[in-house]
Parts: sequence; C-alpha cells; structure tokens
Amino acid sequence: MTPPRRGKELENQIELLEKRFRDSAEELKDVRLKMLQLTQEELEEIKDEWHGVHYKWWVITLSGVLALLMFSYFFYTKLGWVADQRQLPTGSDWLLRRLPVVDVLPILSWGFFALHIFAVGAAVLYYPRRMPFLMFMLSTYLIIRALFVFLSPIGAPVGIVDMRQFDFIFAKIMGTWTFNNEFIFSGHTGIPFLFYLFFETRGLKTVMMLGSITMAVCVLLSHNHYTVDVLAGYLVSYSIYALSEKLYYGWIRPLFQVGHSSVRY
Repeated sequence: MTPPRRGKELENQIELLEKRFRDSAEELKDVRLKMLQLTQEELEEIKDEWHGVHYKWWVITLSGVLALLMFSYFFYTKLGWVADQRQLPTGSDWLLRRLPVVDVLPILSWGFFALHIFAVGAAVLYYPRRMPFLMFMLSTYLIIRALFVFLSPIGAPVGIVDMRQFDFIFAKIMGTWTFNNEFIFSGHTGIPFLFYLFFETRGLKTVMMLGSITMAVCVLLSHNHYTVDVLAGYLVSYSIYALSEKLYYGWIRPLFQVGHSSVRY
C-alpha cells in the first residue's frame, strides 16, 4: 500500500471517529434533557399531591391517628412483654424440616429497615392525603398482631438463627419493637404487603411485593418463622387492610370531611 493511500484511510478513520464523537455528544445531551424533564415531572407530581391537601382536616385527622398509633404501640409492647414471660413448646414444621438453615440476618435487619424507610418516604411524598389512613392501618395492624402474639401457644422453631444474638439492630430493639415469642403472624412479610396494598402505582407496588416475597423467603431460610406465619402474614394483612379501609373511610374520615366529596382521599 502506498503512503498516500494509507494516509487517506487514516484521514477517513479520523473523520469517522469525529462523527461518532459528535453523535455521542448529541445523544448525551438528549439523555440529560430527558432526565431533567423526568425530574421536573416528578417534582410537579409531588407538588400537585401536596397542593390537594386540605391542611386543617389533614392536621386534625393526623393528630388523632398519631395518638392511636402511640396507643397501639404501647399495647403491643405490653402484650409482647407478657408473652415473653412464658415458656412455650417448639412446634414441628413440614417445610422447615426440609429447608437448610441459612444466615440471612442482614437482609432481615438492614434490608427490612431500608425497605420501610423507602416505603414511608414514598408515602409521604406521593400520598400525603392518605397518610392519616396509612397510620390508622398500621395502628390496627399493631393491635391485631399484639393479640395474635399474646394468644399464640407455640414457641421458636427448631434451628432458629437468633436475631437477638447475631444482629446488631435486633439486639438493640429486643423488648421494644420485637420479642422472643412473636411468631404468628410474620411482620417481615405482612408489613411490606400492607404497603403493597396501600400504594397505587405499579412501580411502588412491584418494589413492595418483591420486598415482601424476599422477606418471606429469608424468614423461612433462617427458621425465624413457621410456614403458617408467612402464609398468615399475607392473609391477615389483607384482612387488616380491608377492615381499616372500611372503618376509616366509613366512620373516621366523614367526621372531619369538609363538604361532600366523591374523592376518597
């Protein structure tokens, strides 16, 4: 190949690279504009949600359900403490006997709390008008779960990976947020499922359902719950959601509703 011809080919390659750089720069600019547009749309959506809040009604109702939530937490801690004073027998579980014991405590602790920080943040940002209902639903959940824990006659499964001993978070909250004899029904499974029912957009629902399923698998692998606890977590949580919705929108919200409205928020 003669030098002039080789030089021409190099020149063509340089021109081709320059064109690719220009195209890439244009594509990058378009991506930045789309990201900015999506961010602005998200902010506008959040702004619209908060703009629709009737603040006087919202503050009054929120104050009431906050008081209820504090009472339900007090009720839960007292019954949980009483339940921990009992020596309960170990139960037999067909599925747990066939599952290996796997230490997945980081998912059950750090993952669990990260999932719920995300859920609460999304609820505050995108569903401010439904926050009183969410807190009422969680209060109902705590009261009903406290009764289940108190009335449950079965103790820890065989081979349980003790979260009190091997996990920093649960070692700190033992006796206040969690107890030794709280098995039926699974809170790790049920609470994310409640948020799944609460949210209305596909993306948030998908995140919470995947989180709930992940927690269900992990509590079984760590033998921290019986199989029936996980199944009950879904069934009872759905019942609590339906009950809370009926009570809240049928009896509580009308007390503070300003005028007649077909909007359930």
